[in-house]
Amino acid sequence: MAVSYQSKSDKLEYREARRRARLNPLLALLIVCPVCVSAAAEEDVDLSAMSLKELMSLEVFTSASLLPTQISRAPGTVYTFNRSDFARFGVRRLDDLLSFVPGLQLNQYRKRHRSIWSRGMLDRYNDKMVLMVDGVRIRHLYYGHFSLGDNLPLEAIEKVEVILGPASSLYGANALSGIISITTRDFSVEESLGATLETASNDRGKGTLLYNSDRFQAFGSYLQQDAPFRDQRKSFIGGDTVQPLGEEFANLMIKGSPIDGLTLSMNYALEETPFLFIPDTQDAYVDSESLVLSANYEQGSVETGRIESTFYYHLDNAREYEIENQGDTLGYEEYQDAWMAGGKVTGFKRLDQHVLAAGISWEHESAEDTRYQRNYHFSAGYLTPPETGDLLSSPGISNDDYAFYLQDVWSITADLDLTLGVRFDRFERFGEHWNQRAALVYTPESSQTWKLQYGTAIRTPTLREYLKVLEGTSFIPPPLAPEEIEQLELGYLYQWDNANLSLNLYRSELTNFIVEMPTPDDADEYFANSDVKVQLNGMEALLNAKPSEQLNLRAGLAYLEPADGDQAIPYVSSWTGSLQLDYRFRPSHTLGFSLVYNQARDDGNSFSEDDEGSFYIANLYGFGRLAPDWSYAYGIDNLFDRRVYDPAADFGNKYSNERSEREIWLRLMWDMTL
Repeated sequence: MAVSYQSKSDKLEYREARRRARLNPLLALLIVCPVCVSAAAEEDVDLSAMSLKELMSLEVFTSASLLPTQISRAPGTVYTFNRSDFARFGVRRLDDLLSFVPGLQLNQYRKRHRSIWSRGMLDRYNDKMVLMVDGVRIRHLYYGHFSLGDNLPLEAIEKVEVILGPASSLYGANALSGIISITTRDFSVEESLGATLETASNDRGKGTLLYNSDRFQAFGSYLQQDAPFRDQRKSFIGGDTVQPLGEEFANLMIKGSPIDGLTLSMNYALEETPFLFIPDTQDAYVDSESLVLSANYEQGSVETGRIESTFYYHLDNAREYEIENQGDTLGYEEYQDAWMAGGKVTGFKRLDQHVLAAGISWEHESAEDTRYQRNYHFSAGYLTPPETGDLLSSPGISNDDYAFYLQDVWSITADLDLTLGVRFDRFERFGEHWNQRAALVYTPESSQTWKLQYGTAIRTPTLREYLKVLEGTSFIPPPLAPEEIEQLELGYLYQWDNANLSLNLYRSELTNFIVEMPTPDDADEYFANSDVKVQLNGMEALLNAKPSEQLNLRAGLAYLEPADGDQAIPYVSSWTGSLQLDYRFRPSHTLGFSLVYNQARDDGNSFSEDDEGSFYIANLYGFGRLAPDWSYAYGIDNLFDRRVYDPAADFGNKYSNERSEREIWLRLMWDMTL
């Protein structure tokens, strides 16, 4: 049904009223409820006197084997970040933090998220990695996508673990090129309150509140800003666009532990963002709503037998719509409403030199509302009658998928560990698949570690890929098969007292790669499996150094090339790197600098203005403590205001997307133990 407006201002007033109607109940809850206040007090431990080698020995990594393991001995290529790292790297968003992981490339997409490409596994959506939040798998069912920007506040996160490479032996479908595992804030031993307030360029205003105790935690956040893009931006077809940039994010997270071992949590989120780079005949937006309910129960020990279980329900609703500028009417809208539910149970037991893990999992997915209506098209004008239909060729489809997995961590000697894992998945739509992993970790002395791993993984097609309705054509696309990868990697870590250097080499072979291509009559696009094997070789290096008690340095470098070496990889840089420095010039005050570099990429389009050449982005920032209960952080992102274009938006002949312009920001933080 078309909605008419008397003027442009009426349209904007309508949008603001609709926003307030949706967000006010959440804001009222945050303001009225006294438990929705604050950040837990930081652990009162002074680590500044410890060497880098000693600090590394304290860090543990859980996601690589489901067992807490010293990070240097965790199988495969892994990286971990904690709350202190968020300040050290001067980041305000999780995706910015991931820019400092060698082997990851981030690219701006026109729907206001950033695509994360791991070891050359590219796609416009984040559907080749798995995102876990407190053990619950999070994704947008229609696209198979997850976003890691302002929708998931860093203030609510305790730890981030990243695995590069195939991980389907533990995590099933879509762990094709790795996983990102997020742990939210721990319960605090003492009752605490806290808050943060942030202001920045582009009318950015953000506030967070957290209450924390040993049994209950409540977190709320609200952000309003203009998407940080230049006025001279272009649409994805290369034309001018003057679309409004206002956007909002809101989160409410509640977590409780009514009895020992049981954690119940709720995560509710709202997003309203502009659909960037639409033609200037239309203003477009994406509104989404997400609710995740979960229960996690843990009991026992590895020595006597341990059980870990997680069950969840995830409601994910999204609406994309366009307002036509000439008549100020609703030009197009579509719904992507779906829900998911699932559970997994894992048991652990030590038997002599073996730690065995066995588990089962179940996942249900169901599309609820995927209808669309088009009243206007930028190339054809108003449509009479309007086009209506469904995004899926099987509306309301539901699937049930089951899996069994088994793992053995065998301590052959004190210096040598062998991890063996296998997983069997039965997909209702895509049949049965086995995935496996074998990893050796050899530590001949405390300063050296060698790692060797072989693994496989798959990615099942998304609803959009295998059920997309093709418009204006009678062409019937061929059935899709899951993508498959196998990878061999070798890693080496050397540690000095105040420095460490890691080097990883890998070789990947990807089959059944899913590509988007035009129908024979050029009426629409469809998805098909490529019959060409994609072979990639790569190298990743990371240096951490602590030249003095005041100075920290981190430098990363990655290289990627096709196995035959005679052709460029489209859209992906061959060389990427990062540099991060922080200097504590006073006991409670630190200054930092970071740099991210990408070599030139091939965007594949015919436009000359959207330079996808090499680039660097520099950030300057600082942080510190003003008083026992007050701290601060500030920064200048994209310090030199570099104009950077990413070819990640739409593969083919679309106009490349522009990254954010320079932003200046300031954040104040208050925390108090009651």
